[in-house]
Amino acid sequence: MKRLYTRLKALLTKVTASSLTGRAGGESVLFLILLLSSCGLIDVEPDSEARVPTKMYFSPDTVFVMVGDTFVVRPTFEPDTINNKSCFWTSLDMDIVSLKNDTLIAEQEGWARIVAASVAALMTDSVDVYVMEPWVMSETKYPYEMVVYADVSVHGEPVTEDMTLAAFSGTSLRGVGTPITVGPKTLWRFRVYNDFEFTLPYAETPITFWVYDRKTLLREMFPAYIIYNGETYSTPSEPLELKIE
Repeated sequence: MKRLYTRLKALLTKVTASSLTGRAGGESVLFLILLLSSCGLIDVEPDSEARVPTKMYFSPDTVFVMVGDTFVVRPTFEPDTINNKSCFWTSLDMDIVSLKNDTLIAEQEGWARIVAASVAALMTDSVDVYVMEPWVMSETKYPYEMVVYADVSVHGEPVTEDMTLAAFSGTSLRGVGTPITVGPKTLWRFRVYNDFEFTLPYAETPITFWVYDRKTLLREMFPAYIIYNGETYSTPSEPLELKIE
């Protein structure tokens, strides 16, 4: 019996990886869950209190995490009347995102798809995970810097402790924001690093600003950018406004 269980579990992972080509799919996964249940190897009991049909989905269906982070994602059920919301989980790339029960571990940079199969609802859906390198700046990589002071708000709220702010040139990390207190306000100071002392007329270096929220697992870009000039771009009395509506 143990040998059968091991083979079926391996088949579950294999079929999930080969058959789930889009947001839908997963019929083979459901079949194998029902097969495991019929053999008495797993306990699958449809929730009699849930209204039918039941919809299961992830929102958002793409999340962002940093290497080394552990995180949990949960599907949403409609109608939300299922008592047992536990799921079987499968990572389609264990080198990028590994699993420990329902906790996900970001192993290395890259994309991975995570499949959840609901025990009670007998449905599946998936969430795409992008694992990013940590936003930790190595100042020794760049010989020049400039300073930017910014007044930051995200969706009408101040920056929380779950958020990290960073400056980028393209996809290259160029600085991380640190909070400073100026009178009654909290501003953010960025030391933005560059290869050149100043921007040449024919080779401008646009700097964009991003926020990563570990609570929502979302990454967003502020609708503002500057051109690197090798000097102090803004001051605490006249900060750059970074705002996401």
